[in-house]
Amino acid sequence: MTLYESAPASEETEPIVEMVRLGGLSDAVYAVALTLLVLDIRLPEDILAGDIPRELIQLAPKLMVYLIGFVIIGGAWGSHQRMVSQIKRGDGLLVWFNLFSLLFVTLLPAASALLGRFPDTFSAILCFAADVILIQLTAWLFWQHASRQGLVNPKLDPRVVVGISRRLILSGLAFALSIPVALINIKVVYAIWLGLFILLFTTDWLSWQQDVKTEHASIPLAGAKSARLSIKHSGGSLLIKPHTNAETLISGLFGGGADVKLERNNEAADALISHPPKTGFMSLRYPWAWSKANSLDWVAELNRAIPFSLSVEFGGGQGELDLSELNIAELDLKTSASSMTVNLPASMTQTRASFEASVASLIIRIPEGVAALIQAERALSSAELDINRFLVVREGHEYRTPDYENAEHRADIRINLAAGSVKIF
Repeated sequence: MTLYESAPASEETEPIVEMVRLGGLSDAVYAVALTLLVLDIRLPEDILAGDIPRELIQLAPKLMVYLIGFVIIGGAWGSHQRMVSQIKRGDGLLVWFNLFSLLFVTLLPAASALLGRFPDTFSAILCFAADVILIQLTAWLFWQHASRQGLVNPKLDPRVVVGISRRLILSGLAFALSIPVALINIKVVYAIWLGLFILLFTTDWLSWQQDVKTEHASIPLAGAKSARLSIKHSGGSLLIKPHTNAETLISGLFGGGADVKLERNNEAADALISHPPKTGFMSLRYPWAWSKANSLDWVAELNRAIPFSLSVEFGGGQGELDLSELNIAELDLKTSASSMTVNLPASMTQTRASFEASVASLIIRIPEGVAALIQAERALSSAELDINRFLVVREGHEYRTPDYENAEHRADIRINLAAGSVKIF
């Protein structure tokens, strides 16, 4: 079974928990918690009309804490309902993680009332911050369980999955770090919280704007007689194969999207397909997503009727170039930290292929009936070849099929391999 072979269809797992009811219960709890926050905002019963301005000024700390609590619960609800919308089925453990999260949400009105009464007291700040930390922690456990147990929508971009988990953890850590700051300066703590709210809830909203994992891209043939295609991809899997639609030059599904640049010159087409700009840390498109969060799957299909010059830069994953039914006149592959399988064309008069690999596993399949000249810039110390088919011309550096010069279909292969292995058959 190859990397891209489809698994047998299986019956969809029946949901143990109705997500609609779980979401309904959660919405009700959040609504009640938001309502309870305001109950502490009231004037004394026996004040005179002339004392109202003074009493309102004295309520300012409670109003500030009320707004802080409102933003925390409102933001937690917004994040929660977006997570629930992407969880397609639930189980018993998911319910308990959700209940634990709601437990600490219901405690926040009490912690807010305490902080509103004693806004300059360390113990009140400690209780409030601890409750917020527990809200973030239990929400993280809820999301981690859903994503690791396959309960999340499979079409959800993995950068969103990882980014949300990181945002929850980092927000909890930021609140934890604000506790020792309260021992030094109370006002700085409130300033930190305000800035943190703006950052976290803005990036939470931005994260969910990029929720679809796969983007379809297609380039029509439009009379092209030949094409040059460059593909730059890393951090996932890559499959290149023939297209069944004769009217399409290039088509594919690109995880996380792809930047496509196309130029046409008479009957020749020149296309470049690459990742969107790297997300990095705190990217506007994918906040909190970095490293392996960028692991994405690409499938590109090429027109089998016209000759291609194909250049591929690939790393950090598994790939397969199924070129056996394609007209690839030139192939330039650069790969690192990856596992790559290449099936060379079966019907080309001449294919020139260049392979540059570093810390990679490379498998090259040469179809029966295709003669090959294999030359290596460095000695192929970690190589497996069929020496009955490819005669040794220069040990470790050059191999050739006996009928290469007069063969109808030929492949001229150049290999530059560093710290990896290659298998040719």
